[in-house]
Amino acid sequence: MDSVPELLSFAAQVFEKHGGIAERDDNHVMALLPPGLAHSLDLPEEVRLGEEAMPLLYGSPVLDRLIQVATEEIPLVFGRIEVPYLKKAGFDQLIGQDIVFTNGQVRVTGRAEARTSYMVLTCRYVALSDERKEGLVEVGTHESTGAIIEDFETLWPEFRPEFYTPGKVPPHFSIHLEKAIPNAMRKARVLAEEKLTDFIKSMRRRLRRDVKNTREYYDALRKEMEASLSHHNLSEAQRDERIAKIEDLPREMAQKIEDLQQKYKIQVRLRPCAALRFLIDVVHIMVEIRFRKHTRTIHLIWNPLSRRLDPLVCERCYETTRSVHAHEEDSRFRLLCASCAQK
Repeated sequence: MDSVPELLSFAAQVFEKHGGIAERDDNHVMALLPPGLAHSLDLPEEVRLGEEAMPLLYGSPVLDRLIQVATEEIPLVFGRIEVPYLKKAGFDQLIGQDIVFTNGQVRVTGRAEARTSYMVLTCRYVALSDERKEGLVEVGTHESTGAIIEDFETLWPEFRPEFYTPGKVPPHFSIHLEKAIPNAMRKARVLAEEKLTDFIKSMRRRLRRDVKNTREYYDALRKEMEASLSHHNLSEAQRDERIAKIEDLPREMAQKIEDLQQKYKIQVRLRPCAALRFLIDVVHIMVEIRFRKHTRTIHLIWNPLSRRLDPLVCERCYETTRSVHAHEEDSRFRLLCASCAQK
């Protein structure tokens, strides 16, 4: 059976992207594969793919493994957004409006233009139960701080970004994403749960309905079997057998309900599937905070896409917050969200 030419081209691209050497014609692909790639694909390091001995067809195990390798790494796109305007003054009014410091004295001490990086992470969720529900959510985050930026995922297309070609990405992007990725994934879970609200309610409603019907069925069955015990034509052995079945009904009903609970159990998988990373010119606002006997200087970011100050991140739980509480610890103070401050 002849292999599909488009699949042969796809295989060659996967081989080359992951360090292999591939040469193809209309009927097959000849390739030399690195040991790791050969192991992942369960292929020899020198392979001739596409001929009768190893055809490449839709639904074939080899194609499934190629797709798995091709989709393991999420696609990254890098770009730059040129903004027409950077705010020059009036930042004092934004403190108390965009970000609220609930205790301590706050004073703006300086302003500087800078370049920073943001990410839009796209995640795919799949909910499995008696039915299947899937979709996408997007989260915007500041790459260095990990702060979740509201509506960033809908704002960036309005500014017509310039995208970098592979190999020409400047070195200005943050290399430390240990705050941004976990925070974005945590927010993505919340967004996915919101989108699945109706699905979850539907599955729970159906579970309650089926459990109710099951209980009613077994209750009616018990009454019918108990009534049948009064029949005069029943032998003693038949009567004992029927009594044993009646006594076993609660166990049988419990097993049926357990089966229903497994049937309607909801499993949700969430994984990143794409990321956009942007360099953007912003304004850094230097702010001095006085709390009791302590003084600390931080910088805030004025975001030209949202035209407001970016939120901060709680220094204990790392949740994004616009309500900041100074909390004294070990002769210094940390900036916390309301929840952590109360604890």
